[in-house]
Amino acid sequence: MKKISILILTIITLSAHGQDNPTAEFKRFQIGINISPDVCFRTLCNNDGRSESDIVVKLRNEHETIKIGYTAGLNFCYNITSYLGIETGIQYSEKGFQHIQTEFYPDQPDDPMMPDKAIFNYHFHYIDVPLKANFTIGKKKVRFFTSVGLTTNFFITEIQSEILKYDNRKVIKNEPTLFDYKKVNLSPFISAGIDYKINNSMNLRVEPCYRFGVLKIIDAPVSGWLWNAGLNISYYYGFNPKKKE
Repeated sequence: MKKISILILTIITLSAHGQDNPTAEFKRFQIGINISPDVCFRTLCNNDGRSESDIVVKLRNEHETIKIGYTAGLNFCYNITSYLGIETGIQYSEKGFQHIQTEFYPDQPDDPMMPDKAIFNYHFHYIDVPLKANFTIGKKKVRFFTSVGLTTNFFITEIQSEILKYDNRKVIKNEPTLFDYKKVNLSPFISAGIDYKINNSMNLRVEPCYRFGVLKIIDAPVSGWLWNAGLNISYYYGFNPKKKE
């Protein structure tokens, strides 16, 4: 968070030197790419109301924690005005959570066949299609903006990563799971950040963002919702359609 704050303050400082450019040509269309390192986790729920499921939820909350994921892809924006735009695209995202490191205490501590520690990561892979509205404030090289929208998440697979740590080596195993996860989810999101105009055609955006899945990921006694928060960094190239002569 400290590094993010420094980055935002640096860009704000640059904005003090930004000059209005009334002759800059308004770009109706923009295409772009983005990458967002994300902090990912899940919120659990008791689906069947039984006390046994409450125990499972409690144990999982005690032994599971956040993991690092990402969202990246291509974007297309239609600017209605210089202050309002509609954006969509196609993204690839990895969400999920992590089991807190487990330490083993074998009867024979020097047994080479027994790992000392183990970590389990649960990676949920999705194709995402966002639809959002962008609201921009300002006319200088650095402007402030906020975005709100809804992403449709198409489930691909879940990969369970098992990291076994031995005394003198580390073994990593990645295997897909066979659980019947729902194929489609919906994730409302909100973001706010800074748009830096590189030149008349290119701009860079930096925006903290938050996404939360509103549909349960599976029909089971214990289910949950996936969420992720990250710092989205985007590059855009703007253009106007050619006028007919």
